[in-house]
Amino acid sequence: MQELYDLAFARLDRVSAKRQEFAKCWARYISVHPWDIDVRNADPCTLEILAVTREPAPVELALIFSEWLAALRASLDNAIYALASATTGQNPPPQAERIQYPICSTPAEFKSQAKRLVMLPVHIIEALEKSQPYQSPWGPESNLTWWVNELARKDRHRALHVGLGRVDEHRIRVALPVGVTITFDETVEPYSHIERELVVGRFTASRPLRPREIVADLTGIAIAPEIQAWASFRLDGRRQPLQDRMVYTEIFTRNHLEHMALMGGCVPPGGFRTFDPAEPEGGAEHAEQAGRQPPRTGPVL
Repeated sequence: MQELYDLAFARLDRVSAKRQEFAKCWARYISVHPWDIDVRNADPCTLEILAVTREPAPVELALIFSEWLAALRASLDNAIYALASATTGQNPPPQAERIQYPICSTPAEFKSQAKRLVMLPVHIIEALEKSQPYQSPWGPESNLTWWVNELARKDRHRALHVGLGRVDEHRIRVALPVGVTITFDETVEPYSHIERELVVGRFTASRPLRPREIVADLTGIAIAPEIQAWASFRLDGRRQPLQDRMVYTEIFTRNHLEHMALMGGCVPPGGFRTFDPAEPEGGAEHAEQAGRQPPRTGPVL
């Protein structure tokens, strides 16, 4: 059943091109400077500096992200279909219409989903359970495979995911009237996404000031792409740039596919990249690592 695996990996190989297309679309969007600077008084001596969205992200950005998601989710379904064919020796395998890669938030949900996979041996069902998002010590929402399923589900059945800008680097310069001193409010945490506007700085002056008396320079602020529904994600408790998340998700998805190829007695095109099947920790019993932390060996993508 090597051909079925080859087709699943071919679908996965398309996602990196979609990620690059997404980056080019974002670059075109920000080239027109779609954000303005606004300075407002919070009180006579306190002013806030805001980044304000002048032009929303193009729908094209959401469409490309949708295609990226769909290819990831489908590659998992294609791979488990290949695994079912490999283990049963039949193509199509028994009850082929029921086969879907399980991505579950609770043991009860997995138990329900496993009923669709009765054509698979028990040891494979057990290996699949070890890789489920609910196994993560930080909860299912810390698992990138959970996000693939959740984002793809909403994309299919509700609406496209909205693209946003997010402050990734933050340095503000302020030109002041002679004799005025200011103190910045260090509680302002601007490393967030900009839905309509975002306070990126706040300061208190030594005397009352009006916005027109200062000049704010935001060239030290870098705004990176973000997906609204994915903005809350943390990997090991840390915020990750969207592009990094997309790369990690591709790696983790390939890790799942490679374990399914190993369990089916096949070899991925280009070989195993995310683990060494010859090492003790490289077997299917360690598939639970996928989606929770970067693989032990660096893949070539």
